[in-house]
Amino acid sequence: MDCDVLIVGLGPVGQLLANLLGAQGIDVVALDEALAPYDLPRAAVIDDEVLRILQSAGLAEGVLADAQVQRTVSYRTRAGRPVEIMRPESGPYGHPPLVSINQPSVERTLIAGLDRFPCVDARWGQRVEHIDQRADHATVWVRPNDGGRCEELKARWVVACDGSRSAVRAMLGVGFGGSTFRQRWLVVDALTDQPVLGAPHPTFLGDPIRPTVSLPMSPGRHRWEWMLHPGEAAEPLLAPESIQARIAEWTDDPDLSIERSVVYTFHARNASRWRVGRFLLAGDAAHVMPPFIGQGFSSGARDAANLSWKLGAVLSGAPQSLLDTYEAERRRHVTTMQQLAVRWGKVLQTTNPQAAAVRDVVLTALDRVGVVAAVRDRIKPTATIHGGAFAQRTARLPWRRAVGTLLPQPLALEADGGEPRLLDDCLPPGWVLVTTSAEVAGVDAGFAARLIPMDLDEGGELTSWMQARRVDWVVLRPDRYVFAAGTGVAGVPRAAAAMQRLAGTGGTLMPLPQLAALAGGVAS
Repeated sequence: MDCDVLIVGLGPVGQLLANLLGAQGIDVVALDEALAPYDLPRAAVIDDEVLRILQSAGLAEGVLADAQVQRTVSYRTRAGRPVEIMRPESGPYGHPPLVSINQPSVERTLIAGLDRFPCVDARWGQRVEHIDQRADHATVWVRPNDGGRCEELKARWVVACDGSRSAVRAMLGVGFGGSTFRQRWLVVDALTDQPVLGAPHPTFLGDPIRPTVSLPMSPGRHRWEWMLHPGEAAEPLLAPESIQARIAEWTDDPDLSIERSVVYTFHARNASRWRVGRFLLAGDAAHVMPPFIGQGFSSGARDAANLSWKLGAVLSGAPQSLLDTYEAERRRHVTTMQQLAVRWGKVLQTTNPQAAAVRDVVLTALDRVGVVAAVRDRIKPTATIHGGAFAQRTARLPWRRAVGTLLPQPLALEADGGEPRLLDDCLPPGWVLVTTSAEVAGVDAGFAARLIPMDLDEGGELTSWMQARRVDWVVLRPDRYVFAAGTGVAGVPRAAAAMQRLAGTGGTLMPLPQLAALAGGVAS
C-alpha cells in the first residue's frame, strides 16, 4: 500500500485535510494537477468555526496574522441608507465570527504546515488518468503534466478535493445537480491601503440598476463585485477603463492597482453521492456554494474536519459504516447554508425597481423598530448536526440542545494559575469527557476526562451553558461536537459503550487521569 489516504486536489480544503490527517500520524499522499498553488485571491472570508478547525491543526494564528476581522456587515438601500444586517463582534467558539482573508496567504500557511509531518507527501503537477477500487483498497493512476510515465498509487481511501469540475467525481459517474442557481458577476480584486469611502466594512448595495458588493479583504486588499444582467456582454465591463470608472465611485486612491478581474458564474449545486466505496468527495467536488454569505471555503473546511477524524478512526479499526455518517451529517448543513445564500442573493439581486423599492422600505421599517437588531447576531445558523454519529438524539428545543451541537469554546484557566487559554488547547485530542462534577470525573469509563470547576471556568460560560441544558457532563467527539450528555454518573458508561460501538478500537480511548490531578482545574 502506498498510503493510507490519497488526497486528489491541493486547494485549501485538500491542504487542510492533509494537515488534519498528518496530525494523526496517518500516511498521506496529496497531489494536484497544478504546478504550484493558485496565486490569486478567490475565497474572501472565513468564520469562527473554521478558525477553530485551524486552531486544532495549529494554524489559526498563522492565518489570522494576514487577515482582517470584520465587526459589522451592512446593506445600503438605493437611497443610500445603511442597514446593519450583521454584527459579528463575538461568538461562542473562541474566535472572531467573520474574518476577511487573502486565500494565497492562507494556502501558504496551510502548505507550510504540511512540513511538520513526515507522513504527508505533497506532489504538484500530477493529473489523475484512471481510477479503480477493490474490497480493501483503491487504485489511482497518475501522470506528470510533462507527459512522463504513469504511476499506479494504491491507497486505503481516496478523498477527491479537486474542485467543482472534479475529474474523480466524473470518473465515478456521480451526478452534480440538484438545486442550481446561476448568476454572473464581475469580480475585481485590488491592492489599496486606503479605506473605501463610506464602506469600511462589507457592504451590499441594493441598486436595481447594478447590484454591488464591496468587501474589504486582508490588509491592503479590497474586492468589488458587480452583477451582470442576463445577456449582457462581459468584455466591455472587463475593460480597464470601465473597471477604473466603477472603482472611482468608491475610492480616490491614486496608488490602487488591479490584482485580478474576472466574470464568475455562481452556482448552488450538490453531488448526488459523497461516497462511492473507498472514494469520498469533499469541498467543491461535493458541493458548490453561492458567495453571498461567505461559506465556500468554510463549508469545505467543515467537510475536512468531519471526515478527518472518521478516517482516522476507521484506519484504527472502526467500522467502515462510520464514513457513511460523513455525508449524513454534512449534507443537511450544506443545503441549509446554500438556501440561506440563495435567499439573500435574491434579495440583493433584485433588478425590478418596484420590487427593490418595496424591499428597501421593508428593511428600513424593520430596522427602525428593532427587528433587524434582534436577528442580526443570529443570522448564521448555530453549528448543529441532526442525526449521525451520536449516542443520543438532538433535542428539539434549541435552548435545551447539547447533543449534536459544537461545544462553546470559552477561555479556561490552567491548574497552575497561568494565563487562560482557549478550551480546546486545554483538552487532549480525541474523545474526551468534560464535566463540572468531580463525581463524574472520577468514573473510569475509558475517556480522558477534564473537570471544569466553576471557579476555574473563566467567565463561567461553559458552566452556564451546561446548566441551561440541565447537564453536568458532555462527551466530545474529536471534532468537538457533543456526542452524549447527561447528569450524574449513570449515563457515562452508556455513552462509552455507544462510542465503542460506533468507533470500535478507533475510538482512541485514553487512560483516565487520577481525580486528584484534575481537582485543581483543567489539566493541560
